[in-house]
Amino acid sequence: MVYAALSALISALWIAICAAAPEFIWQGLWIALGHLSRADLVSALLIGVILAFFVDPLMSGMQDLLSRARHRDRADSIRHSPLFRVSVSLAFALASVCVHDAMIAFASDRAAEHTGANAGLAAALELTVSSAIVPFAITLAWLSVRTRWLALPLGIIAGASSCVAGWLFSWSVQEVVGTTVAGLLILCLGYRQVVRKPSRDIFVRCARSVAAAATILLAMALLLDSAFDFYHIRQFQLYSVSEFWTDVRFYLGWTLGLLLAPSPYDTADLNTVPTGPR
Repeated sequence: MVYAALSALISALWIAICAAAPEFIWQGLWIALGHLSRADLVSALLIGVILAFFVDPLMSGMQDLLSRARHRDRADSIRHSPLFRVSVSLAFALASVCVHDAMIAFASDRAAEHTGANAGLAAALELTVSSAIVPFAITLAWLSVRTRWLALPLGIIAGASSCVAGWLFSWSVQEVVGTTVAGLLILCLGYRQVVRKPSRDIFVRCARSVAAAATILLAMALLLDSAFDFYHIRQFQLYSVSEFWTDVRFYLGWTLGLLLAPSPYDTADLNTVPTGPR
């Protein structure tokens, strides 16, 4: 039971961080690109060369020694070819350096806007936590649906999570209402997926629900905004351009998090999922 609870918490945290990551990286990259120098590019290439010709071969060699694999198919031979491994290492290094620079740039830029030594760190934490609360709570609600004594309280917390986030981070009424509607729709669509027999593709099915709900809601918001613009009703505009793309990145990260996160049922016995006291 403890192992199942820890697995659920880790999976929920994984998905929540993925939901918050795209916006954090996006804002940081825009700041970093304004200060991009030749030294940054050279340092990224240097790290890529070290990864490609030292770190990756060393790790691959250790993995081969541990696995003692004797037979490899064609896909394995391609995957272990020098060109493929060098390309992947260089791409990984460039991405790592860009993400690192984005994070540093975001924190530094926010620190310059506010007084205090830790202002940049506080802004980064605020962005991450505010974006992660709703996916975290909804994921826990999904995973607890088959445990009767947890399903109701966690479902209520998930439904109210956007209100909690809005209260903690001073969201506008419009942001709270929009996030609540989206969260409740995603929560209900996900419930339809998880009430089925537990399976290892549970997060894949939930990812489809998140993507479908986000597509529908964002499309409806664009149509309503277009109608308001046509009739020159500015006070009811739902989205600015920046807010729209912020939500797109949020739902994209949430969907990717569900696709990337390990399912709690990967190692658990699917026939012995706890269902609460009988």
